[in-house]
Order: sequence, then structure tokens, then C-alpha cells
Amino acid sequence: MNGPIFEALKRTLKAKGLTYRTLAERMGISEPTVKRIFHEKNCKLDRLMEICAAADVELENVLGAMNRGPGPANRVSPEIERRLAARPALLFVFIMLSEKFTPEGIMRSQGLSEASMFLYLRDLDDLGLVALGRGLSARLLVDTPIQWNFEGPLKPHFEMTNKNFVGWALGHMEQGATFVSFSRRMRPQTAEMLRREADELAERARLLAHHDQHTTPEDQLIGYKWTFAFGATPFPAIMPIGPHPRDAGAQAAPPAKGRRPLPADQSS
Repeated sequence: MNGPIFEALKRTLKAKGLTYRTLAERMGISEPTVKRIFHEKNCKLDRLMEICAAADVELENVLGAMNRGPGPANRVSPEIERRLAARPALLFVFIMLSEKFTPEGIMRSQGLSEASMFLYLRDLDDLGLVALGRGLSARLLVDTPIQWNFEGPLKPHFEMTNKNFVGWALGHMEQGATFVSFSRRMRPQTAEMLRREADELAERARLLAHHDQHTTPEDQLIGYKWTFAFGATPFPAIMPIGPHPRDAGAQAAPPAKGRRPLPADQSS
């Protein structure tokens, strides 16, 4: 068996959180034997089917996922970003396609007619972003995941989308949405460790979704959104406080070195 099959199997194991040891226990063989098979990337068909059975995945799904693993980030030209920025709906259709939604799935989630979906796909075809096939079939012509320019013309749309999402999550926490927000002081080294762990969790989410999309019928899949922001925060910009209204001297001059005396108690 060639390498791509075992690379697809590795992605499946990682997505399911399965180790070589767990796989070996399920197969009734030693862990070194499993490691050797994956290292050599070669085994008989019956052994390959045993591995798939132990991993609880169909061989045909592994074969279908061989060339569809997550790849390096790709960029869209500034001109295409500018043209998409002028048509937010077309931008969102393309984003959903690039994040593995099918045209049928987009139609269901957005309540679109076949005619609207076809016209959006044709417009994306005109931009050279997809190759339109028969009916509603379309093949992406841009490698994913896409690395967008968040400082370019699309920035307002990404800000709006994520603000809308956070607002939706805050209003639907009793229906299963999750929202976590807090501020803490920490060392930069601690922050970097947390950032790496968040990146690993995001990658695991992508791998699990990648596996589901190739092993689950389309009508059983539900769209979920992941948004994560973390960084040394300019608190005056996002949580402005400003001087107390009764601090009469605050606006008169910039703060002097050292502490200004506390204002007199005016409550009496």
C-alpha cells in the first residue's frame, strides 16, 4: 500500500484521538508492530482492513480522503478580495464552500433557491474561484485553508460576521452555544503556551470535522462556528473607563508624575 493511504489513516487516528497503543490493543497485536506498519506504509489488504475496523472507519472513506487532507494556507489575490468585498453575499458563499459546505448544505442553511445558488456559483466561476460543473456541482480552484488579509478590504465584513456570531452566542447559551470571556494578567511565556494549546485544539477541531465530512451523510451534518481571539489587550480601547465624573482635575492637565491627591469627599 502506498503512502497517501497511511497519511489519510494517520489523520483519521488523530481526529479520533486514537493512539498506536489503543489500535494495537483493539487489533490484538503489539504496539511496535503497529508502529512498524505505519512507518513502512505497507501491508496486505486484509491487515489494512483490520486497521480500519479497529479505528471504526470504512476503508472506502479512507481512500476517498487520501487527497483531501488539510493543506497549507493559501491566499486570494488583492483584486479578488476587493471584488468580493463589494459583494458580501458572494463572499459568504465562497467562505462556506471553502470551509467544506456543499452547495446543497448552503441552500439549506441559508434558505436559498436552486436558482440563487446556481447564480452565485456562476459568479464565483467568473472570478476564477470555482469551476462550475453540472447542476450545482462546483470544484474549488483555490487551495484551502485560505489565509485572508484581515487588514484589507474584507476586514469590515469579518468584523461584522464575528460580532454577529458573538451576539448570537450570548443569546443562545441555554440552547447549547458556548461563550467564554475573561481577562487575566500573566507572563508572556504563559500566554505563548496557551496560544499553542489553542492552536492545537483548533487543529483537532478541523481534523474531527474533516473526518465527519467524509464519513457522515450530508443531511446529518450541522454547521458550527469557531471564533477565538487572544492577545495582550489594549484595555482603554475595548473597555474604556476614563476619569470619574467628579474628578474635576482629570481633564485640566495631563497626569503629573506621582499620585494626585484624592478628591475631597462630597457626600456630606
